[in-house]
Amino acid sequence: MDTFQSIGRRRRQHTLEFKQRLVALCLPGVSISGVALAHGVNANLLRRWIKQFSTPHSLPAISTPLVPIKVELPPANPADEVIEMTIQKSNASINIRWPGRQAEAFGYLLKDLLE
Repeated sequence: MDTFQSIGRRRRQHTLEFKQRLVALCLPGVSISGVALAHGVNANLLRRWIKQFSTPHSLPAISTPLVPIKVELPPANPADEVIEMTIQKSNASINIRWPGRQAEAFGYLLKDLLE
């Protein structure tokens, strides 16, 4: 984690680059709470950073370039496909089968579950 702690203070201070990386991960449709949890910061703090860096001139250049990832998906007919997901926690298991043609609605469901 890119943080440092001052002597005599209990509050962590995060580097500008760390904040920028986390804000860059928060694309539309991505769970802010999930990103925050994965990186050990409070979701409200991450939301504050997103607002802070929301204007184009308030976001300085990131020293490490972001590497684009290309994902190729095979062509599919969403009307025929089904999205299947199993969530397990302790002794409980939830199986979800969702029509592929409603993938956007499924994304909203996942976002709500993960926040």
